[in-house]
Amino acid sequence: MKHLKSFYNMMLALCCIAGIGSCSETKENTLATPTAAAKNIEGSYYGDIDCSVMGQVTTFEGGAFQLAATDDATITVTLPSFGEGAMLLPSIVIPDVKVSEADGVTTLKETETTGQTTEGKNYTCTLAGKITGKKLSIRFTLVYGAMPMPLICSSEALKQ
Repeated sequence: MKHLKSFYNMMLALCCIAGIGSCSETKENTLATPTAAAKNIEGSYYGDIDCSVMGQVTTFEGGAFQLAATDDATITVTLPSFGEGAMLLPSIVIPDVKVSEADGVTTLKETETTGQTTEGKNYTCTLAGKITGKKLSIRFTLVYGAMPMPLICSSEALKQ
């Protein structure tokens, strides 16, 4: 019985040493360095824009969304110009959009901005979205000029 107890204590000590040894510094150093989410997604994304006003949906073809990293976790989004004739809306810049990446999906945190176009029209825009692979899924609500109703828009755009 005395030998069994001694054998048990020796096995316990061996397991503790083996457990501590598996937490070596080398394993820690081989982990991938996290990459900057904003830098990974910057570029041009092209796709149609579906806009709804009071339930009436209109599709505008070939919009180019521009994403530019300002730091590791922040981008500036430039919405494309879209519409026709007197209803042509200029491109609008949405600064300071925070981004984060998890499980291969980059999320564009909901961001609201107000401003004025070069033509002197006031606007308020709220946007949010995500990027999976090379596909940008974005939605934005735009109140432009004296429009009484907001434009509720979305797009599935591919990175070029």
